[in-house]
Amino acid sequence: MAWTSDARSKLMEMTVEWERVRENGSDVIGWESALATMASEERALRASGEWTHGRDDLLGVLRLHRDEVRHSRAIAWLLDPGAHHGLGTRLLAGLLDALFPDQALDAAVLALARPRCEVPLLDGRLDIVVDAPGLHLVIENKVDTPEGPGQCESYYRSIHRPDARFVLLTPDGREARTDDAEVRSAFRPLRYATLLRLLEEALCSSPPNARGRGAAYEYLRTLKREFGR
Repeated sequence: MAWTSDARSKLMEMTVEWERVRENGSDVIGWESALATMASEERALRASGEWTHGRDDLLGVLRLHRDEVRHSRAIAWLLDPGAHHGLGTRLLAGLLDALFPDQALDAAVLALARPRCEVPLLDGRLDIVVDAPGLHLVIENKVDTPEGPGQCESYYRSIHRPDARFVLLTPDGREARTDDAEVRSAFRPLRYATLLRLLEEALCSSPPNARGRGAAYEYLRTLKREFGR
């Protein structure tokens, strides 16, 4: 087999490097001792919990960090004013102000909000629905999958309520995939990164002693890990 010039060059480099190793035999002798010391130090760090790897957020540990249903349930919980997270109406109000600034609702009204997940329709189901007097908020949540053919249009046409508001939550904040301009306009796009920011702001302004505050922060960590870039 003929040697290429590149192969000859690499062989020469390896030969030179090996000659240097042979000339410094004392260094080679010390390698084994140095490697044993490094291995011992690694074991000590692992035992003390200072040598770590893998995910550090609960949804990530459970391998549910891209699961739409789990995200929807967490978001619905955070939008519930009466839940133990202690956010009250802060996240819900922030979301509505960001997406529907011209349709303000009183805080006393939002305090009556009741979120639900996987609400059935005749054809499909709604990921998140938040009901309050004068509000029927529908959130279609997509993490890694696009909407099905005509999905947003079907949901829009199925809900005959003057107080209905529609949101499409995605990592990239895309518009609803439909040729129907009315439907596309009705579904306000929301990026997960924006939800992250709204949750962070709500946590910063809420009481620090709520029982479920840690769970809210844990979900925030997943949002930062997955969608904060």
